[in-house]
Amino acid sequence: MKINVTAIIMKKNKFLIVKRKYSDKIHGSEWAFPGGIVNKNEDIFAALKREIKEETNIDLGEKIEKVSEYEYTRPNKEITVGICFLCIAMNNNIILNEELTDYAWITSDKLKNYSHVHGLENEVKKAFKLK
Repeated sequence: MKINVTAIIMKKNKFLIVKRKYSDKIHGSEWAFPGGIVNKNEDIFAALKREIKEETNIDLGEKIEKVSEYEYTRPNKEITVGICFLCIAMNNNIILNEELTDYAWITSDKLKNYSHVHGLENEVKKAFKLK
């Protein structure tokens, strides 16, 4: 089983979404929250900060709140536990890595305008209740 961590990264009243490259086996060309797989023996929060830094060059603040936890099955039938966190961006010098093709800072009412991973609306609603 794998653990995947994602972040709803806030900056004022907007949050960050990133577009995955077309060739991705899971969610290719869809908009999503940045994040990735936790390495073996890696702390979840360390993994979240590492993945966000690798994918976007953003440093996260110390306040990190859990939004949700869920399970999904990958195309290879492996079960993955997903954990979504609400975080604050400490910088705005975004540099995307090769896994991503675009990014946008949006308000929650604009999410419907982006072809995104199923279920993001629920995560955003939960996150905004925590704010």
